[in-house]
Amino acid sequence: MESFGNVVIYIMMAFVIIGAVASIRNDQHGLGKEFKEGLHSIGAIFIPVAGIMAAIPYLSALVESVAGPLFDAIGADPAIAATSLIAVDMGGYQLAHETAATTGGWIMASVVGYMAGATIIFTIPVGLAMVDRRDHRYMALGVMAGVLAIPIGVLITTTMLVATSTTVRGDVSGDSASNAPLSGLDTGAILLNLLPLAVFVVALAAALWFAPELMIRLFIWFGRILDALLKLVLAVSIIEHFTGVFSAVFGGWGFDPIIADAEDQYRALEVAGNIGIMLAGAFPMVYVLRKGLARPLGALGRRVGMSAEGTAGLLAAMANVLALFRLVRHMPPKDKVLCIAFAVCAAFLVGDHLAFTANFQPNLILPLLVGKLVGGILGIGLAALITMPAVRALAAEERTEDTTATAS
Repeated sequence: MESFGNVVIYIMMAFVIIGAVASIRNDQHGLGKEFKEGLHSIGAIFIPVAGIMAAIPYLSALVESVAGPLFDAIGADPAIAATSLIAVDMGGYQLAHETAATTGGWIMASVVGYMAGATIIFTIPVGLAMVDRRDHRYMALGVMAGVLAIPIGVLITTTMLVATSTTVRGDVSGDSASNAPLSGLDTGAILLNLLPLAVFVVALAAALWFAPELMIRLFIWFGRILDALLKLVLAVSIIEHFTGVFSAVFGGWGFDPIIADAEDQYRALEVAGNIGIMLAGAFPMVYVLRKGLARPLGALGRRVGMSAEGTAGLLAAMANVLALFRLVRHMPPKDKVLCIAFAVCAAFLVGDHLAFTANFQPNLILPLLVGKLVGGILGIGLAALITMPAVRALAAEERTEDTTATAS
């Protein structure tokens, strides 16, 4: 696992040089633009990461008091609850480290955060804001099918880790040795940890199926409220950092610092910076992959009944789900659902999540890639199996509405 992770890191470092040279020539197009956008992503990453990481003392207490007793009763790790809602690269990794009972529980919770957390805290709220309103129902169907694959994706990654006796970094660090065993993680622990996750995703899928309009509204409001809270936490943290006014007035300060100090060298600013400088290589690499694989993926898509836009959407999702959302309006209805179902597990596969993993847990790269990819493919299969009647009904309804609007 370690050698594979190192190879991926060195490939991305090669693309850092390639992207830098390209940006000197032209930073508005191609590899040069991708290099620059990777670095510019630091600011966008920092806002949610800083808000969540600053609030970790309060979030940890909340997770332990609310989820702790329930998870302890069935023998599961409470960190799973945290990363079921919060993406690993948006503070979930650090929160899981604080709340996990064992190193193995921390790593498994992190794997959950790559799939479930990323979907709940980012993909759904942002997707609903970006895609056309008439596509919201297709998105709900895609998410419904995709979340059912999350436990399988997590199971595959964690099983690979246990089967290969993979060691990891035992703390939140970008340069410590990967020599910590996955204590507390065996077959029984994996299954127990998957139980509450499976209940959660089945309940979410059922809600999306039976009450899609209500769930859409709830996720939109969830995204707005969360965004507002994180920005407020960041704002007061910045004020406290430069003035200390809150400590002086209230006699103490409960939030964590957002910039490295003597106690911790990997605060929010450093985490966002590390991800961004890795993306300076990851984005140009993804650009080359997208260009190089466009034709064979198009041919493959035609064989399995997907449009060129649909197959492009699958590749775009693996890089960054935002790229997928820009393509959704151009896809036929079936492909909208299939691509979004795939993105639940497989989004950011060779983009942000690869960069984060290469930074903090390079030995996880191969198992994570396999688990996310298999989960994404399974999501497509589930979408094709259970959502197509609803997709055809929605498409027919839209055609009728369009015909009526044209006639009038």
